[in-house]
Amino acid sequence: MEFYQKLNALCIEILSTPLPEGKIKIAICGACGSGKSTLGGRIRKQGFGDFKPYQIAVIDDNVMSLNLFIARPKIKFPPPPRRE
Repeated sequence: MEFYQKLNALCIEILSTPLPEGKIKIAICGACGSGKSTLGGRIRKQGFGDFKPYQIAVIDDNVMSLNLFIARPKIKFPPPPRRE
């Protein structure tokens, strides 16, 4: 619970300054099996603090998931071309 409170406070602080898009992006990184996808799914479905689920999009493995009350569309992004 403390994690969500800190994340909420940080997002509110960042959004209080003028942003070009009025949006923020949060990246979560960690080792395989550390719970990144689980956390992203939970935030997308339940929201956190002052942020409702419909205000959150999660991109995991090049698929963006949204929670739009009735539908939960998934938008696939092609991976970037490999540099050699």
